Amino acid sequence: MKKILASLAVFFMMISFNAANAAVYSDVPADYWANTEITAIVQDNILPLVKNAYLPEQEVTRSVFNSALLKTLGHRSATLSDSNPYSDVCSSRADYGDILLTTKLGLFYGYEDNTFRPDRIMTKTEAASVISHITKDYKGDVKALEAFKDSADIPAWGVRQFAKTIDLGIYVNYPNADELLPNKNLNKAEAAVLLYKLKNKLNAVQEKYVSKEVLEGIEHLDVTKKASVDEVQITNQNKIVLAGNIIKGHFYTNFSSKDAQVGDEVTFTAKKDIYTKEGTLVIPAGTTMLSRITSIEPKKWWNKNDKVTVEFETMTLPCGVVTPFKADILNNNGVLTENRWAKPVGYTVGGAVLGGGVGVGIAGMSCHDHYDNGVAIGAPVGAGLGLLTGLTTPGRTYKADDSDYVWLELTQDLVIPN
Repeated sequence: MKKILASLAVFFMMISFNAANAAVYSDVPADYWANTEITAIVQDNILPLVKNAYLPEQEVTRSVFNSALLKTLGHRSATLSDSNPYSDVCSSRADYGDILLTTKLGLFYGYEDNTFRPDRIMTKTEAASVISHITKDYKGDVKALEAFKDSADIPAWGVRQFAKTIDLGIYVNYPNADELLPNKNLNKAEAAVLLYKLKNKLNAVQEKYVSKEVLEGIEHLDVTKKASVDEVQITNQNKIVLAGNIIKGHFYTNFSSKDAQVGDEVTFTAKKDIYTKEGTLVIPAGTTMLSRITSIEPKKWWNKNDKVTVEFETMTLPCGVVTPFKADILNNNGVLTENRWAKPVGYTVGGAVLGGGVGVGIAGMSCHDHYDNGVAIGAPVGAGLGLLTGLTTPGRTYKADDSDYVWLELTQDLVIPN
């Protein structure tokens, strides 16, 4: 029965995903020739959408193909300390880590003049050459090329490489089945097909090129609608909660800014298990998040409350595993502080009540049947004095207990071991 229910759940998830897909990809209709491959590649975050569009006809640069190839093989981007061998790749590039990583792994090579030419458009033959390079060693049968009427157009340096990819079934022959178009610039639709086929044949890739941490799928958190990102990468070794996700952190113990000082630890905890929508446990209840106070701005006149700034350091799971944890507090512009209007509102309401009471007392002494006039006069006066007092007197100390919480937005990927 459990297997039947699980199968039904997967079935309905697939229906739901396919139904949503038609609306998400504004430029990839359901009958598009590479719809299946594009859907899978986007779902695995190998090639991303651009404002809800995939741009299937957009030509692919060496840099874009390289980054997508790394993801296909299970590698995650990293900033490396290795020296940069390329004169045309600066450290400010978003793909800098990917380029250095692929060079270190030997996946994707530069040119003899010490350039990588990251923005150069890939051709289909160049893509075939890269795939041939990383797959297991055996010579492709060039006779397989005879099935394609334009095989003579393949550059001499890419003939055997193209033959190998055809033997492996990792090639694109669209729109005509008997044409390879080897000198055509590679577009995102064709790249999706190649990477989809490669991902489904990782056993054909040389082991040294495949990450030991292989991506098994993308799942999603639903903690709050405030989150700009909801993706969680599920691998054979870790659950990777991507930067931009938001989780709820309750205070582990009572806290008061009056008793705190710079350097003190402030610990938060997850009170409930946090699951993905798909049902994977990501953060167990009882997990703690350690932060340290980096500054305290004391309360001042004119209703300026205490402001405590913290920096998050680590997350500790109930099993004792510790992992780096970096996040920003979303509440109150990133600091621990009371709402600035809480005291003025409280003083205003209190002043109105007190003023109304005083007004009633005075009215009662002078004219017993005009209590309403006493309230009408006393309440506004009291409210005004209360508001003035609340706005001009010193602010409030920040206090919290284990029922209070803050929203924490991840500023870097959170890696949680399985």
